[in-house]
Parts: sequence; C-alpha cells; structure tokens
Amino acid sequence: MRAFVVCVLFAVACGGSKSSEPDASPVDALGQAVCGNNKVETGEQCDDGNSETDLVCDSSCHFTCGNGVVDSAAGEKCDTGLSGSCPTSCDDGMACTTDTLSGSDCQAECINTPIVVPMDGDGCCPTGANANTDNDCSPTCNNGVVESGELCDTAIAAGDPGACPTSCVDSDACTTDTLLSGGTCQAACMHTTITQPQNGDGCCPQGANHNTDTDCSVTCGNGVVETGETCDTAIQNGTGKCPTSCNDNDTCTTDTLSSAGTCQAKCTFTAITMPKNGDGCCPAGANANNDNDCQPVCGNKVVEGTEQCDDGNTDPNDGCDMCKTVVLATAFRFSDLDLRDPHVFVNFIGCRDVTDTQLAGFAVNSALQTSIQTDGNDADTLLDLSIVLVFRPLSQNDPTSPVEVHFADCTSPMSSTMCSTGTGTTQMLTATNMSAGQCLSAIAGTTHGYTPAITNPTGPCFVTTPSTFTINLGGIPITLHDARIAATYVGTPATSLTNGLLMGFISEADADTTIIPNTFPLVGGKPLSELLAGGKNACPSYSDKDTNNGVVGWWFYLNFPAAKVPWTD
Repeated sequence: MRAFVVCVLFAVACGGSKSSEPDASPVDALGQAVCGNNKVETGEQCDDGNSETDLVCDSSCHFTCGNGVVDSAAGEKCDTGLSGSCPTSCDDGMACTTDTLSGSDCQAECINTPIVVPMDGDGCCPTGANANTDNDCSPTCNNGVVESGELCDTAIAAGDPGACPTSCVDSDACTTDTLLSGGTCQAACMHTTITQPQNGDGCCPQGANHNTDTDCSVTCGNGVVETGETCDTAIQNGTGKCPTSCNDNDTCTTDTLSSAGTCQAKCTFTAITMPKNGDGCCPAGANANNDNDCQPVCGNKVVEGTEQCDDGNTDPNDGCDMCKTVVLATAFRFSDLDLRDPHVFVNFIGCRDVTDTQLAGFAVNSALQTSIQTDGNDADTLLDLSIVLVFRPLSQNDPTSPVEVHFADCTSPMSSTMCSTGTGTTQMLTATNMSAGQCLSAIAGTTHGYTPAITNPTGPCFVTTPSTFTINLGGIPITLHDARIAATYVGTPATSLTNGLLMGFISEADADTTIIPNTFPLVGGKPLSELLAGGKNACPSYSDKDTNNGVVGWWFYLNFPAAKVPWTD
C-alpha cells in the first residue's frame, strides 16, 4: 500500500513497468529519488553524481543547457534553448578584429581580438598604421606621414622633410612664385619663368630689351635701337643701321658723321643758307642775281634773266602774267538793264504796256533784272545774263582805249560774283573818252517820250564805236545794228559806271522773224514786231517805227548801271 502511494505521488510506474528515464532505479526506503547517486531515479532528468565539470546536469538532477535560461551560475555562456543565443560562427562586422568561436553548446562564445599589427590585404588599418605600412589604410592628410598621392603633410614641422610649404620665394626676379593648394597635403611651389616683358617687375626676360621692358639695360650691339641710342651696331641693313658715311645727295647741305662705330653714330645734314657761287647749291632766299647756282624762277618776286616782271604771279590781271608784262584788264558788269524806248505791248483785254507793268506775271524790265541779278532753275550756278565791259587797260584820261563787250559767265550770287569770258560772244570795240558833255544821247525823232525818260551819260564818260550784236532782253533775243554803249565813270580810276546807255537799231524784217519763245505768257510764239507800236498786228494806235539809213525798224534805248568785278580770261 505504501509503495502504491509512492508511485502515485511521484508519478512513477510500479508493478514492473519500465521507466521512461534512462537507467531508472528504485527509490529509497521512503520512495524518494536520490540525486547524486549517478542513477536517474523517479523524478530526475539526469544524475551525473553532481560532477562539477558537468554543466549539463545540475545539482537537482535536471538538465541546464537547453532549458531556455542562461545559467551563469552553472557556467553557461548561452543556452541552446534560446534561439540565436549560442553562436555557431563569429563575425562582428569590424575589419580590425580577429573573430574566433570558442566552446560548444551552452559554452559557445565569440572572441573578437583587436588587430594591432599592420598587414596588407586584411581590410584593417590598425591604430598607428598608415598607407605606407598597410595598404588597407587610406592616405590621411595631417597624420605626420607623407603618403601615396600626397606631396607633403601638414603635421610635419616646417624645415623637416615632407613639411608642406606655406610661402614660395626663390629669389629669382625672372620667375613668378606661386603657392598651390596652400594648407593642404597637395601644397607645392610653382616657379614660372617670366617670358613677357613688363616694366617694373625687376626681370628682363629672354628676347626683351629696354624698349619693351625698362628692367632691361640699354645694350649697344643687341640689334635694337634703344633709348639714348641713335642706331645699333648689330643692325646690318635698313632702319637702325649705324652709318659709316654720310651723303644725302643734297647739294644744299653740309654732311657730317659723328660718333662713328658706336650706337650714337649719326649723320648731320646742315642746310646751306648763304649764297655762294659754284657750290652747286641755290639756298632758300637766293636767286639767279646773287648765286650763279640758281636758275631764274618766275614767281619769286625777283626779276631775273629774261623776265620782264615778277610779282609772285598771284593775280594774272595785275599787269604781270607769267613774268611777262601784260595789259591790265578792268571789268564792269551790268547790274541792271531797263528798256526805255520803244515799249512792249500785248493785246490782252485791251492793249497793255508790259514794259514796266506786269501782266500775268510778266514785264520786260523785271524779267531783265531777274536774269541779270539771279541764277534761274538751271544747275550752272551762273547768273543768267551777264553783259561785261572789259578795258585793257582802263585809261580814262586817254582819248581812246580798247574795250571788249562780253556776254560772259559770272558766278552767283551777284554780291560776290566773279566773271570770265565763258562761251558767250565777244565784241572788240574802241571807247572814246570825254571829260565833259554828253557822250551819247537818243537820235532826234526816234523816241516816243515814255516815262521814265532815257538817261544820257555825261563826262567824264566814254562811248564805243558802232557794232552789231545780239542781246537777250528778258529771254527775247534781239539783234541790234549800229549799236553803241556809253556810260559815266565813277571815280578815277573808276570803280563803277552810271547813267549807262545802250542803243541800237533792229530792222522791221528782223523783228518779223524774231519769234518770242513759247515759255512766255501771253506773247509766246508771236513775232517781236507784233509787240512794238507800228508793227504788224501790234495793238497800239500809234507807231514807234524809225529809220536807219533808209531801213525801216525801231531804235532801242536801254539804260544800265555797272559795277567793277573780278575778271579772268
């Protein structure tokens, strides 16, 4: 009965049943298992006699390793019953430790020993190592060691090998000293040779000279003419070559070579200023009269050799032209011209006198004035009508003097006009001078008495011999026969002419064939005779017709003033 109770209490099989535990043995007299008897008894998991070295079975005869608890008192390092507790391999992910698995089961542990000895290829750069002793180390600036890829190290004291430069001065004026990458382990000095000339940098680079760089000394014989030199002895040809002799092929200089053989050699050509016969020179200011080396020169204001005169040739009309005496020309240009008799008429709403009074914008005398005093719409810049009297010479006190009547070219404006012969016609006449009395007046019975009246020139005056010429009266060409010109001199010698009178005869036949240009209003296309009193189809009820040596026609009388003008042939 007691045994049954023991079996029940301790849940062991009785009556011959085999225990599930290994080596099961009977319990003690009280039915209890004894731990430590090296027998696994009812209620024990193990029994190793409580060996101190056996860490699998503890002092209560139960398994320790694998029970899910790390029993440090039992000396466990881990417990296999805990997932991941006991290592099977060791790697702490650190290159600088040696990883070792020690023990097994619940005694397993990793030992990570620090690497202290440099070794290439182990992936570790231990303390104190560098890229030079261990290729696993990266070069590190400021570690006191010049490593691969570094030029120096900033931790190395100045003056020691491998120290980084902080300034670069090589005491060579012809280099530019540059500190590159200062403050780093790539610091280096660069000394660049100066090749370009620059004033004031203390360097005279190769190929430079004092002209291109003031730091270079002036050097005679370097092939360059420098400051203070007149030439350079090393120059063989062309500009800058030092002269060895002097000759400018100028007979009017004295040729001198100074400082021969040096870079100050130069030629001096001193102008000869004093006349001297036979030296081959005609100096300035000399002439053929005081130096036989001079040739006569027309225009030097000295009469030499065969010259008749010499006034500098500034004015061909001053009596001396090309060093030959010429007759002086004095020119007077008509500054106005007015028809006094006969008058001109047109039949337009009655018989109208258009001599002085404008009709439809036309009057004979205003048209004459406009053509004499202005330049029209053409592009020749010449006054439209220029009648010029030229005296060669103007000899007012002589009984007669030659005079030319020019239909000249005179520039516009009239106030500053200059006249020349141009392409117009010229009449060569003789003028008779009178100191008193009338030089010319209208022929009795040939005038109508129009107002204003004809003005007659009085002495001192002149009158020309009769001639035939055509005059353009306001655009109407009129050929006058037995024409004479007279005027009063103003001043001695005269500076102008006044009371001028131009008279001449036009036959009725000529007036019939003189057709007025179509450009004229009212009268265009008509014959001149139709505009003059007494002419065919003329509107006046009276006649202005006259006779001249039996020829029927009209005597024309025109008054004018004239001003002295510059003249060139």
